[in-house]
Amino acid sequence: MKLMSMALAALALAGGTAFAQDFPNKPVTIIVPYSGGGSTDLVGRQLAHELQQIWGQPVIAENRTGAGSMIGTAHVAQSAPDGYTLLVNTPAVATAPAVQKDLPFDPKADITPIGMVATSPYMAVAGAAVQSTNFKDFITEAKDRRMFFATAGVGTSSHFTEELLIQQAGIEADIVHFSSGGDAQVNLMGGHADVYISNTASVMPYVNNGQVKALVVLGSERYDLLPDVEASAEAGVAGIDVNSWVGLFGPGGMDPALVDKINADLHTALASESFQKVLSDNFVLAGKDNATEFKAQVEAEMDLWKALAEERNIVAE
Repeated sequence: MKLMSMALAALALAGGTAFAQDFPNKPVTIIVPYSGGGSTDLVGRQLAHELQQIWGQPVIAENRTGAGSMIGTAHVAQSAPDGYTLLVNTPAVATAPAVQKDLPFDPKADITPIGMVATSPYMAVAGAAVQSTNFKDFITEAKDRRMFFATAGVGTSSHFTEELLIQQAGIEADIVHFSSGGDAQVNLMGGHADVYISNTASVMPYVNNGQVKALVVLGSERYDLLPDVEASAEAGVAGIDVNSWVGLFGPGGMDPALVDKINADLHTALASESFQKVLSDNFVLAGKDNATEFKAQVEAEMDLWKALAEERNIVAE
C-alpha cells in the first residue's frame, strides 16, 4: 500500500509538471481590479504585454472594479485554478479583508500569491498648509496643530499606513476618507487635507510638478530611487516596515509546478528593457520574490492589518 501511494503521488507530480510545461495553450486573462489609467493598471497592462511575448498566446488585461478591488479579486478567487485567470493587485489583498467581514471568499485559501511584480516604499506627501520641510519638524507641527490625513477609502492601504504612522509617531489626527486615491490627492492639492500616503508611482508626478511636497518615505532606510527624501526611522519613528507593491495572484488550489512556472516567466518579463523603463519611470523596482516568499509576505501583512484594525477599531463603512 505504501508503494502504491508513493507511485500515485509520483504520477500526480508528473502530471502537474507536464501541465505546467504545456501552459498556456490558450488565451490568459489578467484581472486588474482598478480603473484604467492608474499605476496598477499601467503595470498590469505592461505585464500582460510582456507575458504575451513570452507565452505566444493572447494575454488580456481586463478591468473589473469595485468594493476596494474586491470584486475583481473575488472573480479570480472563484475561477478555475488552471492559471488562465490571474490577478494583479496591491496590498488591498491584505488590507480589505481586515475590515470587510463578508467577503465571498477566504483571502488565504482562495487566492494563490504567485510573485511580486513591483515594489516601492509608501510616501507621505503634504499640502501647502503644512509648514514643515522635514519629517521631524512635521511631527512637532502635528502635535501643535491637529492634521487632516486624506485616504483613498476605509480599509485601503493609504488608510492603514496613515493609521500606522499616526500610532508610531504618537500624534493625533483626523482621518478623512475620499472615494479614491485620485480624489484624495485632488483634495490635498485643494487645501482640504494636510497629508496623504500612497505609493511612489501615484504621488511622484504631483511632487515633481510642485503641487505637493515629499514629506517622508515610510521605513528604516532611504529609498535608492529617491535618495533626497528622508526615511521615517531617521526622525525616530520606528516600527513601520511595510512597502507598497503590485503582485500577481491566481485562484486558490493552483498546482505548485504551475505557480513556479508563472513566477519564473514573471521574472523573465520583469527583466525586459521595456518593463524596466516603465518601472523606473514610476519610481518603483521590480519584484524578486519566489512564490513561497511572496505568499509569506502577503499572509504576514494580512495578520498585521487585521491586528491594527482591531486595535484602532477600523471597520468598513
